[in-house]
Amino acid sequence: MFLKDHIIQNIHYSQKAFHYVDIGNGHAREGCTPGTREKILKDIEEWVDGTSPVKTLGYWICGMAGTGKSTIAKSVCNTMENRKMLTAAFFCPRQIPECRDQSKIIPTIVYQMAQFSPVFGRELVTILQGDPNKVSRPPSEQLEMLLIEPWMKVVSTGGMHFFTPVIIIDALDECENIESVLSAL
Repeated sequence: MFLKDHIIQNIHYSQKAFHYVDIGNGHAREGCTPGTREKILKDIEEWVDGTSPVKTLGYWICGMAGTGKSTIAKSVCNTMENRKMLTAAFFCPRQIPECRDQSKIIPTIVYQMAQFSPVFGRELVTILQGDPNKVSRPPSEQLEMLLIEPWMKVVSTGGMHFFTPVIIIDALDECENIESVLSAL
């Protein structure tokens, strides 16, 4: 178990990108005020549950700066965490330099996935034992080798069932050189 923990801990992830961290001055991110944004939050929950007419692999929210997208993302994180479905989250606020670093997005997501699912963690460790430098590859290769490959092994062995694990990424437009990550996604 020590080797697994050591390998997972050495992934260069950004803890500041997690949804629940202090974003400065002792404040955590806040979700929507109760009673607001109910329609969009309901639409997202229905999409997660598979009861929505929207049948896509991802649910993208677009809008002008300051319209509440990050607040909605935080509310969805809280809901999915309460439902034990939040697998990973990456928030990219411009005021935190490590969260603007596109090279930390995939490693941060797979780190959280390994914490969420021990089966995924074991598959990830096996991959990293074979080549620890995979975390330094371009985002398209990281996505394939560190997320998709172990995920497919977990799914094929029945290691994840009964619900859809949710990954939330917020404010990708705040990242520097984000084109490589966007094209991979």
